[in-house]
Amino acid sequence: MNEIEVWESLLTWCLCQQNMESDQTKWNFFYKVYIYKEILPKDLIHNLLEFYIVPNIKPKTNTAPSRKLKLNPTLIQSNHIPLFASWIDRKDSSYNKNEIPYEFKLLYHSNRVGFSAESFHQNCDNKGATIWVAKIQGPTQLIGGYNPLDWNGNDEWKPTTDSFMFSFTDGKNISTAKLGYVKKPNYAIYCDNSQGPHMGYFYCKGYNIWNTYGGNFYPNIGIPTSNFSVDYYEVFQVIIK
Repeated sequence: MNEIEVWESLLTWCLCQQNMESDQTKWNFFYKVYIYKEILPKDLIHNLLEFYIVPNIKPKTNTAPSRKLKLNPTLIQSNHIPLFASWIDRKDSSYNKNEIPYEFKLLYHSNRVGFSAESFHQNCDNKGATIWVAKIQGPTQLIGGYNPLDWNGNDEWKPTTDSFMFSFTDGKNISTAKLGYVKKPNYAIYCDNSQGPHMGYFYCKGYNIWNTYGGNFYPNIGIPTSNFSVDYYEVFQVIIK
């Protein structure tokens, strides 16, 4: 929540305890701020009074930095969405932005809740179809995959013909995309409580160690094969509109 929302919610609660009018549209500066002058800094009260009383005076800004966490933006940008949707539906051409039949809801961000397999499963199990995207450390490469099923289960292969993996040599340039649908459907998705995303023989060991340990369950699309790490990764729930 924004700080002003927290403040106004607190005021609403306080006024309700005193059976006072709590309609925020009727509040003015006096009832929202000045009545709390005893607990607010004197210079702040002076500046506010000056601003509200003296004509044509400019507000004095001495705002403290926001206490809201600064979070990384999502890896999926607006130009990725039509492409992902068209891959899900196996379309030869990308969807028009106004015709996309899916919503992509962020479920998991490794920099917010950690890289552990436990965090991954707590946020992503029993959510149905998902798509995950990871930024490899160092280069601009993005990798990811689509699971049309779910991630719940332990030590279990889940068959599907609709899963795929992808790679962008340059994550900001969708023309660098490479796509590969599953080649052996019986080994499309593997669920294990001790691991993150696991597709074919490609998987996240749970603490930012990613690997491909052989096999050809998905085409070779340029994803690294030896142990590597990512800056962070995200998982999105794919919801039909």
